[in-house]
Amino acid sequence: MKKLNLFVILMIFIFFLSFSKGSAQEYTRWHLPEGAIVRYGKGRVSGFTISPDGNRLAVRSSIGTWLYDVNTGQEIDLLTNDMWSVGRTAFSPDGNIFAVASGSHIRLLDPDTRNQRDVLAGHTFTVYTLAFSPTGETLASGGRDTTVRLWNVRTGELVRTLIGHTDSVMSVIYSPDGKTLATSGSGEDNTICIWDVQTGQLLQTITENSGRVYSVAYSADSLTLASGGRDSEIRFWDVRTGKLKNSIPTEMKYVTSVAYSSDGGTLASGSRYSGNIYLWDVHTGELLKTLTGPIDRVDSLAYAPDGKTLISESDDETIRFWDTDTEELLKTISGYTFMARSVKFSPDGGTLMSTERADNAVALRDAQTGAVLKTLAGHTDYLSSAVYSPDGKTIASGSWDGEIRLWNAQTGERLKTLVGHERGIPSLSFSMDGTILASGGWDNTIHLWYVPTGHILQTITGNMTIPQGNYSEMDISFHPDGQTLAVATEEEVIRLWDIRTGEVKTELIGHERGVDAVAYSPNGLVLASGGWDSKIRLWDAASGELVSTFPAQSGTIMSIAFSLDGQRIASGTTRDVHILDVATSKHIATFTGHRSPVRSVAFSPDGKILVSGSDDCTVILWDLTQIRTKND
Repeated sequence: MKKLNLFVILMIFIFFLSFSKGSAQEYTRWHLPEGAIVRYGKGRVSGFTISPDGNRLAVRSSIGTWLYDVNTGQEIDLLTNDMWSVGRTAFSPDGNIFAVASGSHIRLLDPDTRNQRDVLAGHTFTVYTLAFSPTGETLASGGRDTTVRLWNVRTGELVRTLIGHTDSVMSVIYSPDGKTLATSGSGEDNTICIWDVQTGQLLQTITENSGRVYSVAYSADSLTLASGGRDSEIRFWDVRTGKLKNSIPTEMKYVTSVAYSSDGGTLASGSRYSGNIYLWDVHTGELLKTLTGPIDRVDSLAYAPDGKTLISESDDETIRFWDTDTEELLKTISGYTFMARSVKFSPDGGTLMSTERADNAVALRDAQTGAVLKTLAGHTDYLSSAVYSPDGKTIASGSWDGEIRLWNAQTGERLKTLVGHERGIPSLSFSMDGTILASGGWDNTIHLWYVPTGHILQTITGNMTIPQGNYSEMDISFHPDGQTLAVATEEEVIRLWDIRTGEVKTELIGHERGVDAVAYSPNGLVLASGGWDSKIRLWDAASGELVSTFPAQSGTIMSIAFSLDGQRIASGTTRDVHILDVATSKHIATFTGHRSPVRSVAFSPDGKILVSGSDDCTVILWDLTQIRTKND
């Protein structure tokens, strides 16, 4: 396959322009940041809202809010900027107002034009939840400041403030008759409060929950409140007395969502430890049906206005529509991924590889069209790293379960499974001849594998400390001569290991804080490193002496890559991508568009495109030709 060149880039651009608004691929270039060619992935899902007529679905993600045509499942628009990427949303009952929580403010918008009608200001901290009254005249909001506020939607005035929770308010919901409001707290506040909407009086405080309450739902007659929480029981509470009426024990802990059917006879529930959805008879507690979903958890549920379609959001970043009568899966809305920790071009530049969470798979895309060529699936836990062998024939992928899998890059066939780490594998690196694979694990070990047979040649365990508690960063890079391995483990010291002896050859000392990323130049003369002090340092690979230091960048440096000619360095920080000139040690460009740490960067073989992968669950391709035009 031919390498990418400027003509191909222009053809890609024209190709995307040729799509109509409704094309399945058009959304990959909506609202792109400056310098970007295309974006893959729609971000990480954080909730959804369906319009009252059931025709539109708003899905909140880490990069914005996506609007869908429910009937076709096609994207209508992507709403970007900070207002759309963080806030909860709610449609008014008549569908004429779209409320968006934006930090401590609430914006009321026209749902068709997205023009702002009003701003409701009063909360002192982030607003976490919104709910319109059944008549649409009032909007309830709750948030981090522990208060619930009721707003007159027509005038924008604050009607009253309800004070009763001792921690953040995570959910508010009106009773169908509009007379009461139920709210639930978080953290140490495991209570459900029931309020009189007309007077603001706190009617009941339910404290008998055994842990955090994740979801509450009113019955159709407004007399019963169902709740699901940290334990395995679904509870039904009498709204008038606050007493427990009955409960349904389930097999799964962490009931994350509950939703009543429109007739009130059935309750749907989802769990953190199962992708299935369970439909219960409210009166008898009998399990009526199980809608079989993915292996991941169900985060939220809602019935569509038709009363029989159930919508679910799962931890595999997919929205599903179910027919509750037939148990049929009607449609799915996907394209959302999870933490693109590894992105790479194949050595010939024809294929783009990225790790994705949808099915714990490595996705291989045609670098020119973006079409998915194949997926390498089989890992049982989330992917943490992936890398091509130097000849492009083999792909190694590492998972949070501690397994490494070797794949035939052309056929997608799994060649071997390497088992030796006790925890996840954040970094992989092939030797230049492809015969040795180095793997760095969260278990404080580095294994050197002989690829032809899959056995371990060497295990490095000494003089290395990986911070415990969270899944911290670790990076390793083989020297082109295949004899030395550079290791960064969030300490201030970078160690160069002799892979034959398993001993430290050199310690590079100079970073002021921990180091997250290391990379050797293609000729092996220079080692680049970066980390928490926001500076990239260049080291003489032979002597270990510090050669130069780049000015501080915009946050912790999470990833580093050299261009194939060694003239440029790309770095990914907590949100941005930077391009640096090696010869002059100068910063020459910044790409801004990701909303979370950029875990991986890679140049195309011809150096004209840079790809970046981020915790915001997107992969972006950046056009570097304009940089060269401006700086050469």
